[in-house]
Amino acid sequence: MSETPTVTRGDEIGQRGPIDLAATARWLETKYGYVSNLAQTMAHSPDALLPWLDLEHYCRFQSDLTERQRMIIVLIAVRDVHYCWPHYKPMAGTVGFSEDQITLVREGRVPQDIAEVEQAVCQIANEIVAGRRVPQAMFEDIVKLLPPRQIVDIAILSSFYLAMGALSTGLCVEVETPEILRQEQIHHRKAIGLG
Repeated sequence: MSETPTVTRGDEIGQRGPIDLAATARWLETKYGYVSNLAQTMAHSPDALLPWLDLEHYCRFQSDLTERQRMIIVLIAVRDVHYCWPHYKPMAGTVGFSEDQITLVREGRVPQDIAEVEQAVCQIANEIVAGRRVPQAMFEDIVKLLPPRQIVDIAILSSFYLAMGALSTGLCVEVETPEILRQEQIHHRKAIGLG
């Protein structure tokens, strides 16, 4: 997120006061066109919500990865998350992934009909999400394909969306209505220049 919200969050970070959930929800709806159930839950801790949204914005739109690479990583990180999968699976189709490719990613496999660099991104994200060290041979292969910043971005996205899955699961966040999910898809398409 590049701009500061116009809502009052206990006047500013550092001044603890009553949380204005309605104002926070209005700001989120103005900014994104919808309010996710996860954001509504996190709004109970507004000093955490805004940095979380900043990091999510970096992961989705500012990391030094292609939209397809980002989406592969997100799918890998949330493949077993009840709340997250309905959000991100449809987005994978908008960036050109087939149903078969999406199914393979959800199964923890690497589609062989995607670009070599995307296969490497899949392999590394699978290792990170599983909590394993990236094997040396795999790391040596990836440094031939990607510069250090992109490798770090793979790790950042993998860990961020893994955390999102843990947070939404741990707090029992329910999946939004189909209408809210549709609004999210519209926002996503516009944000990546397709709408």
